[in-house]
Amino acid sequence: MLSRFRSRLTYANVMSTLAVFIALGGTSYAAVSLNGKNLKHRSVPGTKLKRNSITNLEVRESRLGRVPRAKFADSLLVDPQSARSRVVTAVELADRCPAETVFAGGTCIDRVARPAEPYWVAVGTCGNEPPGRRLPSHGELVEALKAEGVELTPGGELTSHIYPSARPAEPDVLYVADQFGRVALTTSVAGGGERAYRCAVDPTNR
Repeated sequence: MLSRFRSRLTYANVMSTLAVFIALGGTSYAAVSLNGKNLKHRSVPGTKLKRNSITNLEVRESRLGRVPRAKFADSLLVDPQSARSRVVTAVELADRCPAETVFAGGTCIDRVARPAEPYWVAVGTCGNEPPGRRLPSHGELVEALKAEGVELTPGGELTSHIYPSARPAEPDVLYVADQFGRVALTTSVAGGGERAYRCAVDPTNR
């Protein structure tokens, strides 16, 4: 048996078998031992990376620079008087409220309520103040009451909502009766319908 095995043990057989072991061993070594230290600096092109394989876990966002097209994130406005376009920043586009008002419910509302008046007097007072102020809706007033330091006037405050009454010329007015937004109705004329009120105005950048 041994003599038969030796007769087949040729130089070619030995070398081919040895080559197989070397190939297998080298592959195993590369799979186990290959790491970043074995790679030459900037030797791996981006095309070798799997698509969408780089996430925020691998990227230090604070080291990222501003991309070239980021300047177009600013809005382009056209001045109707000069017909020239200009670039404005995001800060310029932010909602801004006049002084002594609070931004709430998508609008600007007086931070301090005004003295009690009948509905139509309150409507006229707000409407005569530039830039065309008005009474707030129920939702806007309720949102304003959530702002820090804004409290409902005892007795409630008027809203812009009116409803038909038994007297066609004197509709009923919805007013906010407590800090939680509960409502009640009052007459729109003097002699019992007076309530405190606040004026509302849209932000200047709308």
